[in-house]
Amino acid sequence: MSIAVRWMKLLESSREGLGKPAAYGVYRYFADKAKSSTTSKQAIQGNSNEEKIRVRRARPSDLARIIRFVKEHARVAWPGITPPLPSQNILFEDYVARSLAQGHSMLAEQQEAKRWGKVRGLALNTAVCPWDAFLLEKWAQCIKCARTKKLMLLTAHCLRAPGIHDKYKVHTVLQVILMIAPNSTKPDEIAQMLAKHSLQRGADVGIPVLRFDVTSDTLSRILQSLNLHKEWEYHYEVEANTIKEVSGGKESSMLEDKRSARQSLSRDHRYLAVYTAFPLHEKPH
Repeated sequence: MSIAVRWMKLLESSREGLGKPAAYGVYRYFADKAKSSTTSKQAIQGNSNEEKIRVRRARPSDLARIIRFVKEHARVAWPGITPPLPSQNILFEDYVARSLAQGHSMLAEQQEAKRWGKVRGLALNTAVCPWDAFLLEKWAQCIKCARTKKLMLLTAHCLRAPGIHDKYKVHTVLQVILMIAPNSTKPDEIAQMLAKHSLQRGADVGIPVLRFDVTSDTLSRILQSLNLHKEWEYHYEVEANTIKEVSGGKESSMLEDKRSARQSLSRDHRYLAVYTAFPLHEKPH
């Protein structure tokens, strides 16, 4: 009889526990092992009239805000590439979401009304393998939107052309694309913080080589101040149906009027430079 009473009590306690939520839960979104780090959050200190910024690793809940930020600043990250049409946004969003899902991207937030909210900068970090450029090209052939197709083809070309995987004999390279809000009061500090946190992220997960893809002289100067090495540079001009390489930032034609001269001057800024860093050890010889 005592045994039956004990079983009844156990059944009642298990039924009561089924309807009660757990006191706490641990949720993991990324495959890598969590590590406590004192540099996971950092703020630019200033007086009450200056904006305060912190940099942290992007979370899945940040997806909508980050996609909106990338759409608004796509011309900064990929000069000459027009953002996709609203009807084709799903392709562009999928490309960004795939990078964010890896868990390496860094987000710079501005403090607003005692909370962190507005996105002021982003390091879109993606671990890329030697065959990723080939997959992007195959993906681009299936895309009807000309704007998204040119973006995929440009990304695939810039992934393959430097030959970083073969040069340093590595399987995985962390690609870092820096995007800074142009109306920020501290763009240099934000870019430097994002770059340093990306370097730390590469060291934490054991990625031997990082490549920073930048498209402005300001970002190039900041990376050079961090002693990063310029690996490759690509000057290009976006045409109706293709992307044409420009030798040395200037086209071969020497006959141009004032209007084309102004266009040529603006084309000089349409370039992509790749800087490399080696967070695990010194640069190999």
